[in-house]
Amino acid sequence: MTYELLKNNDITTPICDVLGVPFNDITNDEALAIIKQFDSLNTHDNLFIVTANPEIAYMAHKNESYMTRISMADLIVPDGIGIIKASKQLGRPMKARVPGIELMEGMLEVANRDHKKVFLLGSSKKTVKKCKKKLSVQFPNITFKSKHGYKEIDDQKTLQKLKDFEPDYVFVAMGFPKQESFIYFNQHHFKHTVFMGVGGSFDVFSGNVRRAPELFIKLNLEWLYRIMTDFKRFKRATTIPMFMLEVRKQMFNEKYDPYKHLKEKE
Repeated sequence: MTYELLKNNDITTPICDVLGVPFNDITNDEALAIIKQFDSLNTHDNLFIVTANPEIAYMAHKNESYMTRISMADLIVPDGIGIIKASKQLGRPMKARVPGIELMEGMLEVANRDHKKVFLLGSSKKTVKKCKKKLSVQFPNITFKSKHGYKEIDDQKTLQKLKDFEPDYVFVAMGFPKQESFIYFNQHHFKHTVFMGVGGSFDVFSGNVRRAPELFIKLNLEWLYRIMTDFKRFKRATTIPMFMLEVRKQMFNEKYDPYKHLKEKE
């Protein structure tokens, strides 16, 4: 597990537990700095990054196997204002939200600077091809390859295409929990590769979906803009109140933990 490698190279961050998910309390710039540092290490280990929003945290809280998979990640960043608000309620506020799409863009800038190879896996055939075409113009020093995401996580042809390419970065846009499961089960086939699940980012980079206007982003209302422009997301948004209810339960359990005094002595 790369976590030990990072720790041995003095790459550590504070951890914030939200519903059992061990979030790294870092900013976007700090995450990019860790990725750059990992790039410079002489190792065959990989770097697995999860961008977790309240939906992901809630699913992991309710699904033990999914929690196991994302807990094996080397970095879990808080993608969603709900995570930041939850951390404040729990009395251990995290520094900042780290939007997955912004982190991906920063990683692409690093990859472009260093002439890396990037594999885009996910979304529809048309969308991922369009995404690759646009990103190839924006980042001309990157060698891109792509494959649509309508495959099972154990599809051997997809895996072989990835292995033959020997990528430096793999962005998986299959949606959760499939994208994290794909990385969890397949990353051992690769050497010194950065993996990250990126949800609907290909839709934005391809131009199919417009990102929220700056005002919505500054007010941390990007989630509201997505619901307003895509009502299919409304059902997903109903997870938020359930997430906050579980956070309140966590607050209560921590406040009235009968063994708290023993833990404080330790």
